Amino acid sequence: MSLKLSRNKVNYITKLIIDYIQQNEELDYIGELENIRFKTFHLIMNELKAFEDIEEKAKYRISSQKKSVPESSREWEILFRKYSNEELDKLGKIW
Repeated sequence: MSLKLSRNKVNYITKLIIDYIQQNEELDYIGELENIRFKTFHLIMNELKAFEDIEEKAKYRISSQKKSVPESSREWEILFRKYSNEELDKLGKIW
């Protein structure tokens, strides 16, 4: 369920977004495209970091239970999804 992307992949996605903005005549933008690209890159990286933190919190909650739950078991997956969704709700995000 991990959302890990390399910096190169995020750069590529950012380039696709900027190319789309440039080519679409219906979109107006203020500022330099390089600044928009830079901001877009950092927004994506921050979101990926937030999801990574949420995953770590969910894994910690599972591992700190009295009952040992084997990773990748059906019960572990259910708990992981539940705890991840709880953390996302706290932040007002959707998975």
